[in-house]
Amino acid sequence: MTDHHHAQHLDELLLVRGSPTERADLEAHLATCEECSLRRAELEDACAELALTITPVPTSPGLRPRLLAALDHLERFTPMAPRLAELADISTNEARLALHIFERPEEMPPAPVPGLRLAPLPTGPRRRAAEATLACFAPGAGFPHHRHLGEERILIFQGALRTDDGRVARAGEELRSPAGSAHAIALVLGDEPCLCAILNEGGIEVAQ
Repeated sequence: MTDHHHAQHLDELLLVRGSPTERADLEAHLATCEECSLRRAELEDACAELALTITPVPTSPGLRPRLLAALDHLERFTPMAPRLAELADISTNEARLALHIFERPEEMPPAPVPGLRLAPLPTGPRRRAAEATLACFAPGAGFPHHRHLGEERILIFQGALRTDDGRVARAGEELRSPAGSAHAIALVLGDEPCLCAILNEGGIEVAQ
């Protein structure tokens, strides 16, 4: 086992630790390594036996419904995770986990533009040259006029926005702007924040 550099990370796999990429690499190793697969089975059996020795702790009657309600809200954008995964060239699970930040918008750093918060979005090999972010626009916010140096794609999860060239994008829709085009986000429509993912293939130039 000492020659298997993946073996030391088996506990992280069992405890669902490590990045999705690291866990995928380890799963791929386990698919071809009988020794490590047997070790994994031994660890799983040990964890199961340990669980049987723990005395259950009674919970309050309302805990289960509260947990289920919180989970439902946390996963409310999961149906759109495959589209985000395609946009950023990441796994569907990575996209699903990235979307959880929208339930904690206060943790998203504020941008220089009023009413806008941004969080970085990981990208895969096909999008390494692109800049990807998850954005939270406050109701009534906008973004200055800018020119696209490459294609821009905006995937809307919640709310709606209008550009100054007359286009409107709503939840479930994608707004595409080709390289060389220019526009401003004139206004976030409605009374709820606009939550979206933005992928810029070549960056932007903001008008001075």
